Amino acid sequence: MVWNGLKNRASGWLKPLAAASLMTLAVTGLAPKAQAQTVIRDTEIERFLHKETRGILTASGLNADQVQFLLIADQSINAFATSRQIIGLNTGMIGEAETPNELFGVIAHEAGHQAAGHTVRSDEIYQAAKAPMAISLGLGIIAILAGAGDAGVGLLGSSQTFGTLGALRYMQTQESAADIAGVKALERAGMSGRGLVEFFDKLRNYETFSNAERYQYFRTYPLSRDRVATLRRLVEQQPHKDAVDSPELIAEFSIVKAKLSGFLDHPQKVFMRYPENDRSYPARYAHVIAWYKQTEVKKALAELDQLLTEQPNNPYLWELKGQIYFETGQTALSIPAHRKSVELLPDAPLLMVNLGQALIAAGGDDNLREGIDRLNASLKYEPDNSFAWNLLAQGYDGLKMPGQARLASAEAEFYQGNIPQARTFAVWSQKNLPKDSVEYRRARDIVLTTSSLMGIDPVEEETRLRR
Repeated sequence: MVWNGLKNRASGWLKPLAAASLMTLAVTGLAPKAQAQTVIRDTEIERFLHKETRGILTASGLNADQVQFLLIADQSINAFATSRQIIGLNTGMIGEAETPNELFGVIAHEAGHQAAGHTVRSDEIYQAAKAPMAISLGLGIIAILAGAGDAGVGLLGSSQTFGTLGALRYMQTQESAADIAGVKALERAGMSGRGLVEFFDKLRNYETFSNAERYQYFRTYPLSRDRVATLRRLVEQQPHKDAVDSPELIAEFSIVKAKLSGFLDHPQKVFMRYPENDRSYPARYAHVIAWYKQTEVKKALAELDQLLTEQPNNPYLWELKGQIYFETGQTALSIPAHRKSVELLPDAPLLMVNLGQALIAAGGDDNLREGIDRLNASLKYEPDNSFAWNLLAQGYDGLKMPGQARLASAEAEFYQGNIPQARTFAVWSQKNLPKDSVEYRRARDIVLTTSSLMGIDPVEEETRLRR
């Protein structure tokens, strides 16, 4: 599980920036007065979501392979959808769902928004960014994300984000439509819609909605009694209304929740939820993470080794072991564990980045070369992973390859939305690359693109920032 601050991208929409090693903290604020939101990446959780919601997404008319799940490390209950086929989920939303069906109902609702094209134009998003606050309204649940500074903090690239109360006209006519679309998608996927109804019904009783005098319009409309009643009647008419989650699915979901709790909750809370005498796999998984967070590394590794004895082919346990070693300064020991995780799950780019990071940190020409290979392999899956590009720059620098290093830095800056810096690095890289090479042409592409965005002459040898 990796953490990152939200950052606007050059294309004007947001995507989580991948970083290596579970729980690597890199929270970045977008504006001086803003509170940064934190995105987490985790292969195990993302794969669970993609696998189990494929039927829902397909039934919603979306390309399931192109939908991305954006996990926000926030205990408040919220979800949102964007026109870029991104479905955002606060970790609080996942934790609050008592069953997989409740969570999948929420996802079906958000997929309904996407399929129906419930979006605002980019210029409207830009105007909302200038407002005093940004309000995310995926399910009609209020969540103040951040003070929107000059950079438009907290927009999350979301078509459901608005800066003014008046902009909520987009939601008023669309929530019910997304409810209906969600129920129909669940039905076509062979799932019950009761989870969505139960989740909505539960939310109506939360303190989240008790402050009626504040944003009263939002409190009364989004989850009104009539809306929930209408949704319940529709669900009860569906043939699959009695479908239930399988024991295997429930078990997988319990692992996801335990992992999130282990990483995001205070250890004391983790052990209250999962007592040490609870010897179930999810509980022991959470214990390992909580002990590690408490710096009880020996205890964490002892339990983790026992789990690996029982599940030697679990790539996520090897990933966790590699993280513990790496983040406690035992880089050499982390490499075999990360290598094993990649062997067991060879198409997981974040696991490749973990291994690449450890190899780059270990140093030495052989490690640097392999680290570069692993990072390049990960970038074939996720070419906009700025963290991987930065690691790649370090690897090339270690091998004294300045042209490739500066090009990697240009890629990293570009995908972080730092256009002038991207152009500067691309110009520098050209000075150290053969003009007939693929790398030189890529650097030239970046110079041309960034120059256009900056409104300057692309044939200038030096960026204006250097003069």
